[in-house]
Amino acid sequence: MFGRRIGYNERKRKRKRARMRRMRIANAVRWFKRKGWVLTLLLVIAAVALWQSRFYLHQINPLELRHLQYIEIEGNRMLSWEDVVQSAQVETGMLMSELDADSVKKSLLQIPLIHSAEVESKFPSSLYIKLQEASPILSVLEDGKGTVYSERGLSLPMSMMTALRLPILESESVGKVKQVAQFLFAMRKEDKPLYDRVSQVGWSEKDRAFEVFFKDAGFRVMFPESNWDKDLFTLYDAVGKGFRKDLLCAGEVDMRFHGFAYLKNFDKRCING
Repeated sequence: MFGRRIGYNERKRKRKRARMRRMRIANAVRWFKRKGWVLTLLLVIAAVALWQSRFYLHQINPLELRHLQYIEIEGNRMLSWEDVVQSAQVETGMLMSELDADSVKKSLLQIPLIHSAEVESKFPSSLYIKLQEASPILSVLEDGKGTVYSERGLSLPMSMMTALRLPILESESVGKVKQVAQFLFAMRKEDKPLYDRVSQVGWSEKDRAFEVFFKDAGFRVMFPESNWDKDLFTLYDAVGKGFRKDLLCAGEVDMRFHGFAYLKNFDKRCING
């Protein structure tokens, strides 16, 4: 009396839905009996095989499937392509897994003619090398022979004429050739005209400073052992332009203190005159 009455058509639809559901289940069971069990068995076998070979899968290195095919070199003017490749200890055909960019760079920097190197391996099988070749920065004259050194303080195979055109390192400072080369490289980078005026350079252990003699000055200049920036060399140029008369009587200009320049050892006869 209080419940919902179900009509004939609705009961018919419910019976049809139930019949269709039973048919789908029956079809699935029949398919599984004929073919499904085979697919299930194959999946189980594959899963077991993958599980048992998981250790070997972890050992697979994709790099071992690739070989070096292309070597691109940029910046080599004095060195040939073959010289660079031989020094880098690489060759086309080698496994990419055996190629280590840091090791290649380290090998290249053993060459005195190379100042810096950038090495990059590119997917899938290329090696890119960008070089900055070394240039002469100073020379040492001993026993009538001249040895030219690069920015890294490594000797370069260059002529005596080249050595004579460069700043000369005092023979007593040969043990500091790398530090002096770095100092002169910084000067050349920040103030090339100032570097071109350097005649002689050395290291003073007493003052812990670089001693520099310029072609256009009759005094020595002491530069700090580190922190060589553009401001340092700009200050020296400013002193030279602003205190010309004082510099004529000075025996030394001390640039070791940041932002200051001290003129020392004045010639009294010059002042009195």
